[in-house]
Amino acid sequence: MIRPFLAALLAVASVAALPSSAFAASCGAGAMPPEMFKTYVAGVQEALNEHGFKAGKVDGKAGGQTGSAIRAYQRAAKLPVDGCVSKELLDHLNFAQPKVYARRR
Repeated sequence: MIRPFLAALLAVASVAALPSSAFAASCGAGAMPPEMFKTYVAGVQEALNEHGFKAGKVDGKAGGQTGSAIRAYQRAAKLPVDGCVSKELLDHLNFAQPKVYARRR
């Protein structure tokens, strides 16, 4: 029982520790050209910031702060939590009704 939990925990920790390019590849970014992925990342960063999820600087780089903001948004929006940038995520940020905003602390 503990081994599957430990394996899952190690898998999550290893993804969180990856550099942005490796992190992007683990999320399936390899399926699109790098410039397109960078554009999606920038769009997601901008939308997350507008919704109050602190994605950091809009630079098109899928780093740790962006991943954390994506996961927070996915939890708040009741989406599967994977921390990955995708067209579906960007569409949800831009078009889902009602809008999902970060809770103010």
